Amino acid sequence: MPLHREKSGWKLFLATLSVWLGTVSASFALSPVIVDIKPFADGFVMARADGMLIWTDIAGNVSDSVKTGTDIAGIDVREDRVLAVSPDCRIMSVSRDGNIRQLCRSQINAGTDIVVGIACAKDNTLILTEGGVILSTVDFDSFTSMDFNGTYTSYYDETRFCAISASDNFYYIAGTCHNGMPAVFTSASGRIWSERTLSYTQERETLQLEQQPLGLAYDSLQDRFVMACTDGYLFYMPGCSHCNTIERKSMRDINAVAFNGGRFLIIEN
Repeated sequence: MPLHREKSGWKLFLATLSVWLGTVSASFALSPVIVDIKPFADGFVMARADGMLIWTDIAGNVSDSVKTGTDIAGIDVREDRVLAVSPDCRIMSVSRDGNIRQLCRSQINAGTDIVVGIACAKDNTLILTEGGVILSTVDFDSFTSMDFNGTYTSYYDETRFCAISASDNFYYIAGTCHNGMPAVFTSASGRIWSERTLSYTQERETLQLEQQPLGLAYDSLQDRFVMACTDGYLFYMPGCSHCNTIERKSMRDINAVAFNGGRFLIIEN
């Protein structure tokens, strides 16, 4: 598999560098499209749709890159390696020094659905498709499959999914319903899902999130999930479902966000 590594010359344009409450946040606009970003050691790793993985330091400065040779739909980090999944659900394990191992071949029929993300919690890995198929595996040899929209057709509105994220104890998935409203669901095992309320209080008024989700991240320092949304908003979801908050960070859509310690990176669309 072709390998390409660079330490300089990237067309990485810094849009803003601001300080908010002592937390440094770098906001980037990149081309080609960045589809996912995760914390990695003392920095971050970003995935481009065309198959390039890009490692940065904590301030967002590019340090390494690996060309996988395969389109990427999403990534997660397991120990010191990146798990990258393609739109047709081929999964690779990639190290920062360029070693690439294919863990499994395509798991979905090409053209019928596309993968939107991958998430790891302990020994289990979940892969989510846009149509709501959730694939689960512990060894990348055998997979169990669940049709979320089919299973919950009498309980929840049909949802077009866009993102998945995990902590050690929970999975979160996010998407948009047919009526255009955002939807988030959570599970401890990946088998039984419950809807997460998306209401929040602002100036003593209870409001409902209207912005559409574009990405999901877990902030381990604050023990909360954070949703990247249209119109430049971040939506914060801590353990208390009545404690949601919202904050505008950009004038453009936020495609992805990742947290590492007290710092975070935002990818603007």
